[in-house]
Amino acid sequence: MNEITPQPAGAPAAAPAPAPAPAKSKRALKTVGTVLAFAAGAFAVKFALGAVGGPDDAGTYELVPPATFQGLTLQDSGPRVDAIKQGQGAEKTGTKNVAVVYADQAGTAQLVVSGTAAAFGDEDPGAELTKGLISMGVKDSEITTHDAGKPAGGAMRCGTLTMDAASLPLCMWGDHSSLVTVTVPVENKPLTIEELAARARELRAVMEVPAK
Repeated sequence: MNEITPQPAGAPAAAPAPAPAPAKSKRALKTVGTVLAFAAGAFAVKFALGAVGGPDDAGTYELVPPATFQGLTLQDSGPRVDAIKQGQGAEKTGTKNVAVVYADQAGTAQLVVSGTAAAFGDEDPGAELTKGLISMGVKDSEITTHDAGKPAGGAMRCGTLTMDAASLPLCMWGDHSSLVTVTVPVENKPLTIEELAARARELRAVMEVPAK
């Protein structure tokens, strides 16, 4: 016969074991990957891809992510990159997709980059970027305009997408050679829009190079 040892009178009840920490959500990675892939892939059609009679500088630059950026190291594989690539699908003729992560020394992702290089004939890239952010779910009133920097002119628009109770700041630049979205991992502490825009502009300066 099993016996239950009584607790001393007045003894506090044993505290319940803490709930295990939730595992990183594959769904969250897939959702973010789909959002970024849409910005880099399907949205490229809006930029009049390969338009006949387009601008002379169309396609004169390409995207070459540097091996390191601001103390972070490039990662071109892993679940987060795979999610973006899956959303991007097969490259269209005349395009070159980019999907990379920049991680700190511990291997933790800090910056997520998704883009497409091609010959674009967009007449007003800023307006198209705004439409793209709205179609992704960013409120029109929250979209901000930023200096796109160099080398290829164009425009930059930023905004914050709210999904699954998380905030995802996004900055997009677009010109006649590239369309790129830069953000931070959804589980990280978000950067301010101004901070993200500055990092995107600095990344563009070293990532967008003359086509060979």
